[in-house]
Amino acid sequence: MKRALGWVAAIALLGAVGAGGFYGINRLVEEQEEPEAVVKPELVTVALVRGDLVDVETFDGQLRYRNQSLVYASAGGVVTWLPEQGAMIDRGEQLLELNGAPVVLMLGERPAWRPLLEGIEEGSDVEQLEENLEALGFTADDSLVVDAEYTEETANSVEEWQADLDLPEDGEVELGRVIFEQGEVRVGRLLTEVGATVGPGVPLFEISGSEREIVVALDLDRQDLVGEGGTATIVLPDDTETPGTITSISNVAIVDPQTGRQTIEMTIAFDDPEAGGAFEQAAVDIEVVSEEVLDALLAPVEAVLALAEGGYAVEVVEGDDTRLVAVELGKFADGLVAILGEVQEGDLVAVPR
Repeated sequence: MKRALGWVAAIALLGAVGAGGFYGINRLVEEQEEPEAVVKPELVTVALVRGDLVDVETFDGQLRYRNQSLVYASAGGVVTWLPEQGAMIDRGEQLLELNGAPVVLMLGERPAWRPLLEGIEEGSDVEQLEENLEALGFTADDSLVVDAEYTEETANSVEEWQADLDLPEDGEVELGRVIFEQGEVRVGRLLTEVGATVGPGVPLFEISGSEREIVVALDLDRQDLVGEGGTATIVLPDDTETPGTITSISNVAIVDPQTGRQTIEMTIAFDDPEAGGAFEQAAVDIEVVSEEVLDALLAPVEAVLALAEGGYAVEVVEGDDTRLVAVELGKFADGLVAILGEVQEGDLVAVPR
C-alpha cells in the first residue's frame, strides 16, 4: 500500500517560563495510511538570527525619600513655628521654634543628650558641636580647637553663634537647642501644629534625606531572582525608564496578619539622583533581568517540530527542497527559542503562516 508524509494536529505548548510567558508551537510529522487526504498547512520561511534572550522579572515598587526618621522634642514647651512640608533644611538653619526661640539643625552621627557647657566631661558630642561651629565660621578668632573637650574657646565660639541667632550669650548649649542629623533633611509630614504644648520625646514631624529610592515588598519565593548590587530598571509613572541599583535586601520577613503573605524589604537607588524628581511619592515598576542568554542562534518557536521518535527539529528550506535538522532547545523568550544543531545564522526554516 502506498504511504505518504502528512501533517497533523499542529499546535502544542512547549513551555511557559518567567513573567513574559514563553510559548512554543509543535508541528508533528508522521507517516499515515491513505485513504484520507491530509491537508498540509501553508508555510512561510523565516531566517535564523543571532541575538540575546532576556528573562525580565517585574516587581511593584513605591517611590520614597531615603533615610526616613522623626524629629523629637528634646525639651518641653509651646511650638511657635514649624517648617513647611517639603522644605529642605541644612546645617545651621532653623529646624523649628519652641517657646519663641530657634531650634537649630547641626550635622552629626549622635543625638544630643545633655547640656553642653564648660566643666562637663569630654565626649564625642562636644567634638560634634565644635565641628559644626567651625563649619559655620564661629571659631572665636580661630582659637577653637576641635576635640572632645569643652574649653573656654569652645564657650567663646558658642557665644558668637548665639549672638548670630539673637540668643542669650552665655556660652552654653542647653538640651533641645540643637538637633543633630546626619545630613541635610527634607521635612515630611507634620505630626503636631503651631500652638501645641509638647514634652520631651514627643515626635514633631517626619524628615528624610533629599535623595529618593524605591522600596519593594519582595515575596520570599522570589528573593532568589535578585541580589544586592544587581542592576534594575525603574519605570516611572510617566513610563520613563531610568537605571537603578539594588542597595539592600532585608533578611527579616514581614508577615501580613490579614493574608499571611510573607515579604522582605528590597531597596533600589537611582543611578542618577536627579531622576524621578518630578514625583514625590508614587507607585513604580522595577524590572530586573533574572536570566539571559547572549549571542544565541534564535528560531521562532513555531518553527520547532516535535518528532514522533522523540526530540526536536527544524525544517530547513533550500530552494525547492526541505530537510529536517535535529536541534536542542535552550532559553525561550518573546516568541523565540535558542537552538543548537547543524544550522547556522541565515538558514531559512519553515513556519506555519
